[in-house]
Amino acid sequence: MAKFSSLSLVPLFLSATRVLAGLQVDVDDAASVKKAAALVAEDLMSFYTGEIPGILPGPPPEGDYYPWTGGALWAAMLDYRSRTGDTQYDEKISEGLQWQRGPGDDFLPQNWSITTGNDDQAIWAMAALLAAETGFAEAGGDNPKWLTLAQNVFDEQSTEARRVVNGSCAGALRWQIFATSNGYNWVATSSNVAYANLGAGLSLQDRQNETLPKLVEDTFDWLETSKFIDGNFNVFDGAQASDCSKINKVQFSYISAFALESAAIMFNTTADEKWRKLVDGLTKRTIDVFFPDGVAKEVACESGMCNVDQTFFKAFLHRSLASTMKVAPHTAESILPVLKTSAAAAAKSCTGGDNKRMCGLTWSGRFDGLEGAGSQISVLGALLSLLPSEKSVDSAGSGGSETSSSSSSTTSPTTTADGSSESSTTPGNAGVHTGVSAVALLTSLLFTSLMLN
Repeated sequence: MAKFSSLSLVPLFLSATRVLAGLQVDVDDAASVKKAAALVAEDLMSFYTGEIPGILPGPPPEGDYYPWTGGALWAAMLDYRSRTGDTQYDEKISEGLQWQRGPGDDFLPQNWSITTGNDDQAIWAMAALLAAETGFAEAGGDNPKWLTLAQNVFDEQSTEARRVVNGSCAGALRWQIFATSNGYNWVATSSNVAYANLGAGLSLQDRQNETLPKLVEDTFDWLETSKFIDGNFNVFDGAQASDCSKINKVQFSYISAFALESAAIMFNTTADEKWRKLVDGLTKRTIDVFFPDGVAKEVACESGMCNVDQTFFKAFLHRSLASTMKVAPHTAESILPVLKTSAAAAAKSCTGGDNKRMCGLTWSGRFDGLEGAGSQISVLGALLSLLPSEKSVDSAGSGGSETSSSSSSTTSPTTTADGSSESSTTPGNAGVHTGVSAVALLTSLLFTSLMLN
């Protein structure tokens, strides 16, 4: 019989722990996806300190993250709770959204308003809209309702004060809000499609409102006439407000995704063939450009170096594609296969960090060392895109989606993704359990080695 030395067993042990520590997921099994998503969400929330409620540490140079990423964070966590039933983060979500709403209830808090763009403001509003869509508990008291926050932003962005008045860009929503801001004289497609996305989503909440879909349609007419969305359904970055004929033709995934989701909602509400044509064209082009070999890639930067903002974009890409399938089911035949292959590849990147499960940015089958909130949120978005969204999930201790979530307590049991009830799923607890198991396994291996020797 062959003998095993203790030294030969150590590499075996280390290999085994690496496998155990990595993110394991079967994309065809909802329970497996939920468990993986719970770990990714937990690690995502480790980047949120709450020092300034609502935003990730920043903005630069004090920290890595601009305030808009806070809106992205809460939208991701709202999506997470609605697809998994895990309500343990409800209090932080509600506090974060309300804390950053600003004195005008329009997501222009005084501390960040001068640097906030129309796209930034819209992303916060889209998070509030998602709260309303998924039945997230209203904050109660004197706090505005989620729909009110979203509608306020849309109304402000519909005004002439936010738009280019003259020239080839007339009617376009500017990138920045204030004339003193760098970028005020830039027409960003991101701002215009985020505005359209917000308006389309609001129109689903109020189908009697004829103004909302008209403004969304006007936005798309302008984008197509100005060739910001071209005849091949490419969606380009933008242009100087002085001349919209000179377009910067860089493409980013979230811009195409916002455009697609908006068009899909419009097709859902109108059944107009013109919207179906746009949906089908944008679906094909978005997949062709941003899912090479069936795996999401931020093509404008991943081959070089993405900035921190750009690491968040694939989260929007996956969520918007999942939403598109819901409102335009005929697209599922094209979209669902790439969501599955992309999510599977995304999960394989999650073997980094001290806990051996932090996620990377490039989904090539290994961890690339690019750890951060953007990498986590993008993998979370990929996983969640495979799960159905529930209309309403009761907040822990709330007794229903219409009551305040402030009754949630960090010491009270919360519903987790696997349906169990527990007090905490913090990384510290997870580390203790992993450490105990690891010690037990190593002890067993060493004991066996001594017996065989």
